[in-house]
Amino acid sequence: MNEKKIDKTPILWLFAILAFCGLIGAGFAFMGSQRQHNGMVWRWLRPVTLQSPAQTAVPVDVKDHRRVAYVVVQTEKGLYFLSGTDFVPAKGASVVVQANGQWELWLCAADGGPCSPIHSFCAGMAWPMPEREADGSLPGCHAPHTGRPLPAPAADEKPPVEAIPGGMGKRKRAPPPVGISHPRDWAHLMGLPATR
Repeated sequence: MNEKKIDKTPILWLFAILAFCGLIGAGFAFMGSQRQHNGMVWRWLRPVTLQSPAQTAVPVDVKDHRRVAYVVVQTEKGLYFLSGTDFVPAKGASVVVQANGQWELWLCAADGGPCSPIHSFCAGMAWPMPEREADGSLPGCHAPHTGRPLPAPAADEKPPVEAIPGGMGKRKRAPPPVGISHPRDWAHLMGLPATR
């Protein structure tokens, strides 16, 4: 009898490739979690440069739906809007605001516990939220790297190329709107030390 042996090399390569892809995916998930919660590895890569004094937290609104998850926390400084619901401080818990050199902002447990990214902040406001203005803005509210929206141009209206410094560039993408808000301009309202 002539027995043929089955070559197992392709199957072993398949499992090796699948294991490698799984490790890559787990690495990205781990680093995403570290960034989301300002974990130990993320603090090592981007050290915390500013921290506020302790504030007393009172969660006032928690939404945890499939695609929308956020927490609103009231402190003596104002209202913090946090991304996700993985960290919801207990009522009366002590929290601090932390920022790194790239001005990523987190609301963290004062004892060094978990953190949650700050989506936006309304200085000196109390829950419930006041009514928005006619243009949809709320005076006193700030969000990292976003500003008060400019009036939207008509669908067929485009800015003239000569009005844009340096032209439109290769990608034909308009520059960001004028008046972008940076956390260094208003982070002192959260209790972070002034940097200017």
